[in-house]
Amino acid sequence: MQASRRQFKKNTDKLDIYHKSLFSALPDALHDDKALDRAILYGVRYLGRLGENISVEYLESRLQMSYLIMELIALVTPRRFARIFPITKEYDGNRWGTKDYFYTVEKIEELGWDKPIGETNETVFDFLWDYTNWDVNFFLVDHMSLMSDMRRAQGQPGIMEQWAADNGIQTYTLHTTPKGTQYVLDSNGKSKFVLKKRSNHLKLVVPRRRDGN
Repeated sequence: MQASRRQFKKNTDKLDIYHKSLFSALPDALHDDKALDRAILYGVRYLGRLGENISVEYLESRLQMSYLIMELIALVTPRRFARIFPITKEYDGNRWGTKDYFYTVEKIEELGWDKPIGETNETVFDFLWDYTNWDVNFFLVDHMSLMSDMRRAQGQPGIMEQWAADNGIQTYTLHTTPKGTQYVLDSNGKSKFVLKKRSNHLKLVVPRRRDGN
């Protein structure tokens, strides 16, 4: 319990540092290179570690901040971005079919190392999608989650749900009743209860009858 509390406090302290550093850099970000780099660095780290949303108003504010960081990223070149967030030195992407250092470098060379990353959020999104760095990955996943949550708050399907619908793929969501019973709901509104499989290691024990009884 004490270890969990220390870890929670450590994470909270980090978030506080990222938050203060971000908002101290933002006012000068458009006319000071160092402030711009700090705003991108701490904006990506802060938003990528915030956790779940607590209200629609908080979601809207957080999504606006995420778009702002994307706009700041659009101003810098890939070479400069790589100084802020070095490309992770993983080299076995071909073996496992994943992104790695060589994949990211190849994509950057197609764009150009010394040209601004882009003028639109779509261009920045594509750049970050091809980038290999854990901080950047956390930020991008959070950005996509925020967009999905906002769509759901507006009565629309999330990004993955919409993609699945466009490609004819059935999706399911897991729900739990107040009594603890779980059921899945498909995209057509049909429900089905979840039957829990009996654990294989459990065995019915039958008492042996004693002789003479």
